[in-house]
Amino acid sequence: MKRIVLSVLLLAVCLSFAFAADYYIKNYDVKITVGNDAVHHIEETLDVYFEGPHHGIVREIPLDYRDYNENIVARVRNLTCSDDYETDTDNGYLVMKIGSAERTLRGDVRYVISYDYDLGADYNEGYDLFYMNIIGTSWECPINNVTFSVKLPYVENEAFGSAKGFSDYVTKHTYFTSGSYGSTRGVEEATLESLSNGDVLIEGKTSGLRSYEGVTIKIDLPDNWYSGARIPWDYRPVMKTVAPIVSILVVVLAAVLWLVLGKDPTPIIVARFQAPDGFSPLQVGYVADYSVDDKDVISMLFYWADQGLLSIEEKKGGKYEFTKLNEIMDYAVKSGRNVPDFERTLFNGFFKGCSIGDKVTFKDLEKNNFYETIQKTKASTRAFFTKSKALTDTKSKVVSVLVMMLSFIPLVMGTLRIGLYENNDGAFLFYLVACVGLFFLNLFLFTTLFSKWYVRKSNFFAILFRILVPAAAVVILCMLEGFFSNGNIAVVQNIITVAASSAVAIFGAATERRSKYGNRIFEEILGYREFIDKVEIDQLKMMIKDDPDLYYRVLSFAVVLGLEDKWAKKFDGMIVNPPVWYTGYSAFDVYCMSRMANRMNRSIPLASIPKSSISGSPGSRIGGGGFGSSGFSGGGFGGGGGHAW
Repeated sequence: MKRIVLSVLLLAVCLSFAFAADYYIKNYDVKITVGNDAVHHIEETLDVYFEGPHHGIVREIPLDYRDYNENIVARVRNLTCSDDYETDTDNGYLVMKIGSAERTLRGDVRYVISYDYDLGADYNEGYDLFYMNIIGTSWECPINNVTFSVKLPYVENEAFGSAKGFSDYVTKHTYFTSGSYGSTRGVEEATLESLSNGDVLIEGKTSGLRSYEGVTIKIDLPDNWYSGARIPWDYRPVMKTVAPIVSILVVVLAAVLWLVLGKDPTPIIVARFQAPDGFSPLQVGYVADYSVDDKDVISMLFYWADQGLLSIEEKKGGKYEFTKLNEIMDYAVKSGRNVPDFERTLFNGFFKGCSIGDKVTFKDLEKNNFYETIQKTKASTRAFFTKSKALTDTKSKVVSVLVMMLSFIPLVMGTLRIGLYENNDGAFLFYLVACVGLFFLNLFLFTTLFSKWYVRKSNFFAILFRILVPAAAVVILCMLEGFFSNGNIAVVQNIITVAASSAVAIFGAATERRSKYGNRIFEEILGYREFIDKVEIDQLKMMIKDDPDLYYRVLSFAVVLGLEDKWAKKFDGMIVNPPVWYTGYSAFDVYCMSRMANRMNRSIPLASIPKSSISGSPGSRIGGGGFGSSGFSGGGFGGGGGHAW
């Protein structure tokens, strides 16, 4: 046992040495001359000790920041180094690769790096800020000793009035932190000296920094202390003009593409007494609205029952029992109908492992994971209508997708407008999230609007809902802009953004044109729907004389077209006998089948899911030189880090 423990301890020690850095920084001295124009001169002297062979160090200096109010992009100028180096930019950092691959270093090596660090104008309201990482929190090795000096030039300001007042002001408003990122620990020593010309020199030191620990200074300066700083180009006036112009042009482009490539011919609807030749309700339901719903799948039970493939017995409590009466392939041979693979898969999945005469209950559907069969059937049905049976024109479908993508452009322009207008993380982020949500919502709403246009009882509420959604989006975007800009809301700009995006989405959805085959089948289905919806009672009575089972023969198609209740109502007052394939627990009437269809549409998909698939189941102030601590380590500009190579 002791040997095992010793072995584990020895392994742990070996691993700790293996993963420890084989170099460290003995001394790190940083001299900063603060520029009144926000261009700070920095000189770094690093005494690095290489225990193992290395070629040099990599120094990474941050360039991109997000300050309290502004996006800061620093610029490094007049970069020099005591050794050979190469520079590159990577993910918001200036990367200096110091040394040579042809030279191997061991022991003590000194590097001296100097550069001007240009932060640009300060946008903090009521004060100016010098918040600098003297040592960044991204060094991969420990640092034994740190010394630093920060020199601030005296600038006349009513906040202090004189050189002595300037010294006192800086003393009260200067803070140091050290440690890992977010730490509020102070430094070991910091002193302030007022120079003869009124400038202030702050010097300090600390020791024992571990990997990824740094030192940060924060000085709250009076407002307008910085002067003549670099001011980034102001995008605001440009975006206020460009955003609506671009949005309107995108709408015009989408409209032209729709007129030239995507405008569907108005379908010619002539009432017909049968579904398209060889089509099952499942196929009719898909072609009618370009989607395979649960009711399209469940309608096949009534279709198969009418074709003699199964019988249905209603049990107490709204449950049903299904008896297999025939094999689907035998039915295909006898009827001469070409049964598609997905229908055979659905039938065999419903009667999984059953022989003729066997019964299936809801529990059997759950046990056999029939819900998975439903999902496969939906995918297979969509795949069936491809190539020569494609319902849409391929070229128009591609253009439709492209136009849909164009609907994001007005939202992007609106996001850039508010992001650049406010220069605020929260405004930009929340506005962008809202726009992305509207983009996907528009895609769904307008695609479903046109796919179901001819099979809805009425499009009034569908259109009204799709008008209310963009209207709500305008309100939300205005609220977000007002919240982050103290009530400064560009209402018209937001209306243009949302209206343009929604208009392009409408044109995109409408651009997907039916193919010749799709248009022919679609017109036949609409003709059959016209018959189910508007057939006169007298004509219906005459048809029943020739086909007493007409009600049941049409029922499954009425279900997928959303007319099962209306179809049942047409037979109200007529004598309709129960079908031979149905045995009922409750009293039979003309609405019995439509009620059963509605119950099955809800209950069978849910009952088919295995229950396991739907069950749920966190500083202190320091005393050196009269300075306190504020801010946190690594929270300022500059610093960065590095590593050996």
